[in-house]
Amino acid sequence: MKLSYLALALTAATLAGCSAADRERASGGFDYVNIQPTDTLTLPGDLERPERDSEYVVPQTDVKNAPLGQRVNITAPQQVRPLGLGSRVLETETETRVYFDIVEGMGDSVTEFVEAAVKTVLERRGISYEVQSKGHWLTETMSLQQTLDGEGGFLGFGGEEDQLQERTFRYEIIQETESHKRTTSLRVAIDDFTQRVDGRTVDVAPVVRNNLETELLNVFISEVNRKQQQAVAQMKAEGIDTQLIQSDAGENILLVEDDFEQAWPLVNLALQSIGFEVEDLNRETGTYFVSYSEPDSGFLFIGGDDYEALDIEEGEYEFRLLESGDNTAVRVYQDDTMVSKQWLESIYENFRAAVKQQSKL
Repeated sequence: MKLSYLALALTAATLAGCSAADRERASGGFDYVNIQPTDTLTLPGDLERPERDSEYVVPQTDVKNAPLGQRVNITAPQQVRPLGLGSRVLETETETRVYFDIVEGMGDSVTEFVEAAVKTVLERRGISYEVQSKGHWLTETMSLQQTLDGEGGFLGFGGEEDQLQERTFRYEIIQETESHKRTTSLRVAIDDFTQRVDGRTVDVAPVVRNNLETELLNVFISEVNRKQQQAVAQMKAEGIDTQLIQSDAGENILLVEDDFEQAWPLVNLALQSIGFEVEDLNRETGTYFVSYSEPDSGFLFIGGDDYEALDIEEGEYEFRLLESGDNTAVRVYQDDTMVSKQWLESIYENFRAAVKQQSKL
């Protein structure tokens, strides 16, 4: 049976001292555990015994095996922390689950992005797993061993002598994606949980299982966030790309690989940097009204235009931007007629480089 990373962490905590155990058990005075039940009320013979109201009767309970005093487990429940961009938890959630909405940097599939993060965490921590079905993983049996000190125990267990506590369980990880493919959920559950102290099977507080589930889920969330931030940083470092493609309708268009909100200002700056003068614009229709003229070399090459000549006709043009999924399609018109593929090829490399450069700034 393989010793998990959690077992190693707990062992290290034990070697370092008892601070972890101290935080998990009650402190203070415990004289109350030795208080014996008081005698029943004795009344003088000349007084009448009052009737007892059953509403305030304390029910009899079997507490002989329940932890008392310093043996009480005061472990605080961990909370799922949706710290990553696009991650969230439902207020009505009763299981250890988080939701991820697709955001910039995740590519075309939030499902595949989150799945990759899960596998990275499991492999980095040396946890073997089996794929039960698509989006359903079951880990190997984990074994966590901890020596409980005899002063009061660890996590509510222990006695006068040190005892060996062993927990065995498996992580079940379930991913479910919404039909629209833009949201996926990730849930962690504990299966086949057993706890033994010196070989005896004992019960454990539900908070212990919940914390094991939550700890791993929070690591998954952090990894998704780390990968997403890295992807965004890499995209910005590389700049936003532009493709010259043919649309489904057979139109030749420039496709800026970013949404309209980002592409709109970038196209403006890119056009100006390659020699187009923006004379007017209409954001509602996504249109830039521009004009183009050959660069002026100036007098004795001083004071001239600082852009290269494009192999296109001088005149007025319209660049019309339209959101296309996660990208932005750019159609170019002259006198209400789309320009030719040859015209687009003449400006493509300059326009592509300008968009990429402006997106890095």
